[in-house]
Amino acid sequence: MRTETRPIRPIRPCAPALRVAAALLALWAHAACAQQSPWSVGGSLLWSHDANLLRLSDGQDPGAGDSRSDTVLSTAIVGGLNQNIGRQRVFGNLTLRDNRFERNSRYNNRSYNGALGLDWSTINRVSGTLSYSAARNLSTFNAEGVGLLTEKNLESTQALSAGVSVGIVTEYSLELGASRRQVRNSLQDERVLSRDLNLDSVSVGLAWRPTAAFSLTGALRNVKALYPTFRLVTSASPNPGTSPGRYESDRYKQQQFDLVAALQPSGASTLDLRLSFGDTRYVVNEERNFSSVNGSVGWLWQATGKLRLTTRLARDKGQDNYPSSVPFFFTSIPVTLSDSRVITTARVQADLDVSAKVGLNTSLQHAQRTLDRDTLALASTASLGTRSGKDGTTLFTLGARWAPLRNALVGCDASHESRRASGDLTSNLRGATYGCYGQISLQ
Repeated sequence: MRTETRPIRPIRPCAPALRVAAALLALWAHAACAQQSPWSVGGSLLWSHDANLLRLSDGQDPGAGDSRSDTVLSTAIVGGLNQNIGRQRVFGNLTLRDNRFERNSRYNNRSYNGALGLDWSTINRVSGTLSYSAARNLSTFNAEGVGLLTEKNLESTQALSAGVSVGIVTEYSLELGASRRQVRNSLQDERVLSRDLNLDSVSVGLAWRPTAAFSLTGALRNVKALYPTFRLVTSASPNPGTSPGRYESDRYKQQQFDLVAALQPSGASTLDLRLSFGDTRYVVNEERNFSSVNGSVGWLWQATGKLRLTTRLARDKGQDNYPSSVPFFFTSIPVTLSDSRVITTARVQADLDVSAKVGLNTSLQHAQRTLDRDTLALASTASLGTRSGKDGTTLFTLGARWAPLRNALVGCDASHESRRASGDLTSNLRGATYGCYGQISLQ
């Protein structure tokens, strides 16, 4: 396994929302009297309360200085772009958000989400898209395999993707795609840094569209992934200006075949089907190699002019690997925890347009998981034991929205989550959230 030395630098915070508040007020007056513009700018305010913010299991203590429940106030500045230039279209969006916690103030943070893209086409049968996105958000408080994080961790993601469609004949087209994704964590913790990821993907597929109501696409995808800071080999020296620590990397390769079909049997009904066959091979720890078959089926039904029903059933099989240690006499030995999971999810959502300005939505989702963990000794890749568990999680949501003006929206949402578990890899959990928001945009 290759080793790398990588200095860890803190991620720079995005510009505070308050710094652009004055610019927003200036644009308000300008946009109110301006003609239609490809640019838009706006602001939003979100107040929410979470009864189990840290995602603690039943009976788990939050720890000193932390609170199980909390109220969060989030303010944001939002911008957008949508401009047609001949056959091409340039689009983008940017959100700068300031998040403040009433009780768990150590998690106060500034986050952002942004994207910029280009849709292009030629006079012939060639078209494509090019896009870049970047985001920084607070990571999950209590992730599996990491445990409860008592310090703030901001997860930054960057992604670059490109796709080209070449029409071969009227019904067929060749689909080409490539993407790169990078994930970085700010917290200097081995458990978290082991999740840093570089992922490259290329795909080639063939699409068949015999009618406007039916399409079938088959694509072969090749993925290469690198964990640059998978395991700390040499700890950093406490003396300033010395070695920041040496990390060992890990990588894997994955080949996947995706089959996607879309069918519109009537003007009010749409069906979609996805099947994915994947094979993952690790370069060093071959014991973690695995194959999977994933799939989903969805149905969108416009029951009436105001009521839409969406139903989806999905099955996903995945694997996650991360370094850890286990007790061994008076010391500990380095191991790799390999988590395999099969998740079957059923979801039903209803959206009702009560009027042109008032809407309601509700959803019910149930996810059933089967979990297995194999503990491997890093030195010999020998299995030290396997554990298992099962759980079922039910999530119910309810929301209402009101658009008093064309460019304004207010609403409230509430949700309740309940998890019932068995085995030693998962536990019972309950949570409830509710909140209200308001947003306005100017163009």
